[in-house]
Amino acid sequence: MKKFCLQLTLAVITCLCVSACAEDKGNYDYRDLNDLTIDFDDSYSVIARENFTIEPEVTAKSGFNPDLYTYEWKVYDINGTQEPTTLGSELNLSGELILTQGDYKLVLNITEKSTGIYYQKTANLHVDTPLSSGWLLLCNDNGRACLDMVSHIKTTDNIYHDLLKNTDMEDWQEPRQLLCDPKMAEPFYLITGSGTTRLSNSDFIWNPSYMIANEFGTGTFTGSVGCMAAQFPGKVLIDANGRVYYCNTLTGDGLFNTVRSNKFYVSPAVGYNALANQFVPFFLMWDKNNKRFVVCAQEFISIGLNNLSDVAVSDLAGDGFPTVNEDLFKWPGKSDNMSLVHMENTKYDKNMSGNGVTYAILSQGNKRYLYGIILGDLYTFVDTKYGNTYEKAYYVDLSNCTDIASATHFAFSSLKSFMYYSVGGKVYRVNFANGSLSAELQFELPQSEEITCLKFYLWTQDDKNNRTYDLIVGSKDAENMSHLRIYEGFNSEGNFKDAQPEEAYSGFKDIIDVIYRESIVYQQ
Repeated sequence: MKKFCLQLTLAVITCLCVSACAEDKGNYDYRDLNDLTIDFDDSYSVIARENFTIEPEVTAKSGFNPDLYTYEWKVYDINGTQEPTTLGSELNLSGELILTQGDYKLVLNITEKSTGIYYQKTANLHVDTPLSSGWLLLCNDNGRACLDMVSHIKTTDNIYHDLLKNTDMEDWQEPRQLLCDPKMAEPFYLITGSGTTRLSNSDFIWNPSYMIANEFGTGTFTGSVGCMAAQFPGKVLIDANGRVYYCNTLTGDGLFNTVRSNKFYVSPAVGYNALANQFVPFFLMWDKNNKRFVVCAQEFISIGLNNLSDVAVSDLAGDGFPTVNEDLFKWPGKSDNMSLVHMENTKYDKNMSGNGVTYAILSQGNKRYLYGIILGDLYTFVDTKYGNTYEKAYYVDLSNCTDIASATHFAFSSLKSFMYYSVGGKVYRVNFANGSLSAELQFELPQSEEITCLKFYLWTQDDKNNRTYDLIVGSKDAENMSHLRIYEGFNSEGNFKDAQPEEAYSGFKDIIDVIYRESIVYQQ
């Protein structure tokens, strides 16, 4: 009986299945995919906060109807460190691009509404800001520090005034110096009488953690900074009183230590080898109390030479550090009563030894003297007895140069042995290679203009090194309007006689300092 019931049940099931199959009249709606092809450029370079438009070309096998699809534009940080940012929900992307400087992956997703099937196209996106490359100017607005920029990202409407306005720094007084330390993640320093701070690499946004006091490891720094200098692997800070602080950026904690020079005070200027990275850099300064050159090298301690910390350069020979042609140096002593007028570092490699020349101008009454000094690597000498700690490049009496005692600004070329100086609105050149020194008038600015800034800027990017030889001139006219002029120096081989500027801009306050913000990724 059980067997019969089982057989009957199986028969019924089989009949039902056959019946169901027989009734399937093809109710399934089979459709071919309407494959989309999306076309736009594979890469874009854009400026943040400028209008940016992409109009993709979309084709489909059965014709493209935009109403049948949804759209989503997104960007992803190239390093995957950020959440994606949605840029738009229309087929065409258009509007201001509000992104920070960097590299991104741009993605367009097109989704068919009826099926949920989506199609995707990507592109590389590089974002600059108008402030990511160009001349950065520190100006004096009736005592107030003012930061302006000439953008090289844009070609029109590219001058940005008073970048400190509406920040906590907008009322800072006594502008002194701009500095870029390319080994820092946030490399730009602003030095004023009211304070010293780093500025963000992203549009110079500021927060209190950038204050210089946060870079001191032995207590809070409450003084005023006179000047700073950075040359790997060290950094030197001189406060407004002439005390010296040092920071090791290679093996140390990256913080400034306690005051170095307790027995004398130095002028706000630092000499170093601008052409080479060294193990034990040789930082040169001017001792105002004893009227002499002194050296600071923190790493003396690591090689057992504690007694040589912050000593007179002329004393190094007696401690086993010979110089080249030391007798040709007229090392000034206290009795010579000289004062430092100017100190500047260059990439001019006089001896083709991989070492740049540091220049110093000293005054003695109405007389002016030039010292050209090549600073070596102390570790190399001590460890291998090879090379020299320093050597003479030039020792020159400049007193016969035209109006040299009235010169207000100096600049030294990294291309050749040239010195430039300004008197009023005139720029002169002195060639040290000549046996008989004289000053040659290069050019004179329009009547009534007075030069307030004269310098070269040492570029970091190798492919822009030729710009290191461009002469930067800031001036002020009778209407208290300031001007920035850039004179090409490489092709002209440093001869600016009757030269016309390759760049010229106006409308600034008194120009104190100028550096170039290079379009590179700075690293710590």
